[in-house]
Amino acid sequence: MRQKLLLALIWLVTGLVIVLLYNNHQPFGATVEELIWFAIALSVLVLGLPHLKHQLILYAWVIYCGGLLLDLFDDLMGADVMLVNIFDTSLKHLGFLLICYGLHTIIQQKKATITALNKEIARRHELEQQLKFDATHDELTGLGNRRACFEEFESLCTSCTYLYYFDLDNFKLANDRHGHHTGDKILKKVAQAMSRQFSADACFRIGGDEFVAFTQEANLQEDALRAMLLEEVFEYGVGVSIGKAAADPTVDPDTLLHQADLNMYENKASKSIRAKSRQP
Repeated sequence: MRQKLLLALIWLVTGLVIVLLYNNHQPFGATVEELIWFAIALSVLVLGLPHLKHQLILYAWVIYCGGLLLDLFDDLMGADVMLVNIFDTSLKHLGFLLICYGLHTIIQQKKATITALNKEIARRHELEQQLKFDATHDELTGLGNRRACFEEFESLCTSCTYLYYFDLDNFKLANDRHGHHTGDKILKKVAQAMSRQFSADACFRIGGDEFVAFTQEANLQEDALRAMLLEEVFEYGVGVSIGKAAADPTVDPDTLLHQADLNMYENKASKSIRAKSRQP
């Protein structure tokens, strides 16, 4: 309310002065122009004062208004005063330059603030991506975890033909015999081999030594696949049992995984029977 009253007062006084000049037949053109500019400058100062936090611009605007006031005084009085002639234009120019410098300073500060905010946004985005990755990936192997498998199950079943379920045979024995460091190495090597065969985005570690992979290949040879997965870890005495199920996005993930798991156990059992039959 106070701001509106000040603005109304400024323009009321300006209007009255213009009327007085006109009635007294004073020189009208340049004086009225200076008067209007002075009123505009004061109005801008009144409007910006509540929001103006930069002291330099405030002082610069006051100096600029002072120069306009001296210009107006010179026109109204018609006196050739040396100090007025010297300072009226000088103060306007000085105020204008200081305003420009103050605005430049504010712009630089805002640019620095925006740069800092962009860096913070980028850092937080990177942190969010890392947290999301950590929440959906196995820390040891880098493959997707059980949660990621279920989140992407439908889309992978839509784009792929088969779901493979893998379980490492004798892994606990190898882990106990050679140590946990070797057990971790076995899991990493098998995961790397799976990534090369199926791509990392289609492979998941869903349990201790259990893995799932999706593929479009319909004619994978089980023996060749097993040899490829165990190529770098065969010396530790581990094997791999493989179960397969047709990928179907309309089937519940638990049902499909259970079907592949059952096929994997049939594969494990058949290997055990063949191994016993070869014993003397």
